[in-house]
Amino acid sequence: MKKKLLQIIPVLITLILSNNFAAPVDLWFEKANTHYENKAYDSAVVYYEKILESGFRGSDVYYNLGNAYFRLNKLGLAILHYEKARKLAPSDPDIITNIRFAQLNIVDRVPEPQRSFLDTILWRLHTLFSLNTQLWILFVCLMTLSLSFAFGLFASHNIRLWLIYLASICIIFSTFLCISIGIKIYHAEKKEFAIVLDKTVDAKNQPDGNKVLFTVHEGIKFQVGKTVDNWSFVSLPNGVSGWVKSSSLGKI
Repeated sequence: MKKKLLQIIPVLITLILSNNFAAPVDLWFEKANTHYENKAYDSAVVYYEKILESGFRGSDVYYNLGNAYFRLNKLGLAILHYEKARKLAPSDPDIITNIRFAQLNIVDRVPEPQRSFLDTILWRLHTLFSLNTQLWILFVCLMTLSLSFAFGLFASHNIRLWLIYLASICIIFSTFLCISIGIKIYHAEKKEFAIVLDKTVDAKNQPDGNKVLFTVHEGIKFQVGKTVDNWSFVSLPNGVSGWVKSSSLGKI
């Protein structure tokens, strides 16, 4: 009996502690939403930030915080938190819509890298679905492939031909999905991105360099390479690179 009691006590303590910590977060979220509805966006930001400082991470919090910053005309911080929300909920249509709308307010227009017709099709297929959706589609393809082989052992000649065609399509599509999934996982694990938070940022030829290579404005998204002291080596989608102060960036 004592052994069972000792096993239950840690569970009860965990539940009590989790309820105590969860209650303020719910209260803060409710207060933040109320302030937002009342157009007290500064106060809403305080409570949303308070939730994040407590260690809680949720796409709704990042999304609402992005909305509050956008209302305060802080474009960089708005896009930064929209991107963080998308990282947690990549298929959410509201998040994607708000990112696109916010990007319309960015001063700079960075051209996308030139792609051939085939590259464009493959790129659109690559970005059409989120990683989680692609994993489910891959699972369905593999299941279909397995069932095709299983039924093919007992099917007639004509049906077997159709099953071979279906299996071939699944193999081709699964191969593309595996490549796309691998790229997305690599980007998520190895590549780091950041949003420009200052009104203007000069990219230089080296840390503390005298030569300005290009200037960008608030809201631009960089891919971050290496960091040296307070300087980060960043790149734009078109391949243009330079060194900027890390304090001017918000890491996604």
